[in-house]
This record gives sequence, C-alpha cells and structure tokens, in this order.
Amino acid sequence: MKKILLLLVFTTNLLLLQAQVPDHSNAAKSDPSLPTYLVDGVEMPYAKVLKINTALIESMNVYKGPDAIAKFGNKYKHGVVLVKLKKSKK
Repeated sequence: MKKILLLLVFTTNLLLLQAQVPDHSNAAKSDPSLPTYLVDGVEMPYAKVLKINTALIESMNVYKGPDAIAKFGNKYKHGVVLVKLKKSKK
C-alpha cells in the first residue's frame, strides 16, 4: 500500500511540474497574447528562435506594453523580443 501511495504522490508531482513549463511549440500561431520574436528584423516563430545557436546571438532586447507599442506599433502590444545576430566574418 505504501508503494502505491508513493507512486501516486510521485506521479502527481511530476504532472504538476510539467504543467508549469510553458509550451511554445505552436503557441506563436495559436496564442496572440505571446510576444513576437524579431530576429534581425524578421518575424520568426518561437520554435525557430529556440534552434538558434546561442554563440551566434549578439544581443537580445525585450520590449513590453507601452514601450513595445511606442517603438513598434499597436500590432506588437503583447511585447517584442528583438534578437540581433552577430555579423558573419567573410
């Protein structure tokens, strides 16, 4: 009986932890309240942003609320994550 109770508690905790992690895989298209990701000025889905090699990122800036609207317009009222990549050296 103790093993079943322990397993139940463990499973419940695991499910609660997973529920707290946001899933942005398809969220960019289905949830308009998420921020927009701009990589070098081009809108990009969150799933693609995750695949960017962090060594290639020069800077990231986050604009929220009134700051995002003032800088980018009302379309971006839910925020903008601006990602600037390093210039490639040829």
